[in-house]
Amino acid sequence: MSDDLYSSLTRRVEEAFERYDSYFPILHYAVYVPLQGLLDAAAGSISCKSGCSFCCSRLVVTSRVEGLALADYIFGYSSLDPDRVSAAVSTHAGALRSFMDGLTEEKDRNEIWFTKNIPCPFLENALCTVYEARPLSCRTYHSLDDPGKCKEPLRTVGQEKMLTDAEALFQMVLYRVAAKVDERLAMTGLFSLIMDEIIKSDMLKK
Repeated sequence: MSDDLYSSLTRRVEEAFERYDSYFPILHYAVYVPLQGLLDAAAGSISCKSGCSFCCSRLVVTSRVEGLALADYIFGYSSLDPDRVSAAVSTHAGALRSFMDGLTEEKDRNEIWFTKNIPCPFLENALCTVYEARPLSCRTYHSLDDPGKCKEPLRTVGQEKMLTDAEALFQMVLYRVAAKVDERLAMTGLFSLIMDEIIKSDMLKK
């Protein structure tokens, strides 16, 4: 990791808090915009395309601060119907809680959940309805192989080292963003469970 790059990114974190006062624009400026440059550079080598959504039925782990940014986007920056979103997230979270409660061994939970073919609550017609605010784990998830291989429960596709390294780097940047508000916001969890909790609470008040 380049010290210059990390220093540049940490400056963007400070600038984000000076310029904006809500979660989505802060994360957009500090994390998602600089990451997009790396995603654009890798676009020619990865096989992921719009409408390819097999990965959207996998378990997603994200940080609480990203959940807050996504809720901020839904309720303040998008034209999505909040009631419809809340219902979809609640249904998905309920199914996920039941699944987790019924597990006897956690080690295979990703593959077992994937075989249930329950898509992300934000997926409609094979497209992400919150694409601008999708979390880091979704942004950096990719394949170098034939998209058909993503139908397999066990993930064995080739990965672009630049993107796997970038995910680690930007996780550190996310931690810096979270720590400026409350370090507990850097905690991670299953995506729809975090979103269900946030949508039903007043956590958007920072």
